[in-house]
Amino acid sequence: METIAEKFHRFHHGSRSLVSTCLYGLVASLAAVGFQLAINWVYQRCYKNGAADGFGHFAWISLTVIVASSLLVGWLLNFFCPEAAGSGIPQAKLAFWKEFGFAPRRIAWIKFVAGIISIGGGQSLGREGPTVQIGSNLASNLAGLLGVSKQNRRTASVEGAAAGLAAAFNAPLAAVAFVLEEIIGDLNSRALGTVLLAADRAPWRLCARV
Repeated sequence: METIAEKFHRFHHGSRSLVSTCLYGLVASLAAVGFQLAINWVYQRCYKNGAADGFGHFAWISLTVIVASSLLVGWLLNFFCPEAAGSGIPQAKLAFWKEFGFAPRRIAWIKFVAGIISIGGGQSLGREGPTVQIGSNLASNLAGLLGVSKQNRRTASVEGAAAGLAAAFNAPLAAVAFVLEEIIGDLNSRALGTVLLAADRAPWRLCARV
């Protein structure tokens, strides 16, 4: 049976670049939107519903949720994927420069679940770092499925990071500038065109409004 990579490489080189960029952007942006919706769902169930029953009930619910979520996230990170610890941005930058954009796929899944539990559970954390790392990791691993070697996944990594950030905050230009400055470290990078394409396509930008 013909593999996905073999089918993908039937395309002309220029077409492969365009299609892959769109795919990286799509998977990263969908993950970013799903991340936000899941956080909102957990927060609604844990806090908004509890607040309707009075302060005393809300105080006990809050304490229980924060303690339980902290313990659960600590367990996930320690036993399943210590590499998913941290804000996500330095880790994505390290993977870009040290590992050529490659990172194990388990990082995205553990970061996704742990981020939902942490942020939805009331921890003082933001979505930016986890979204960048999740988008970068998913795009890099999708590149692997398309036949891109581990030594050539930097472009996929930054495209996913930019697309995820753009979808999460509905700010494509800010996402592009952030990735070029913080991860690549070069505002004149040759990756500017594909990063902009991944972050600025309307179908996944509109997902941020869901």
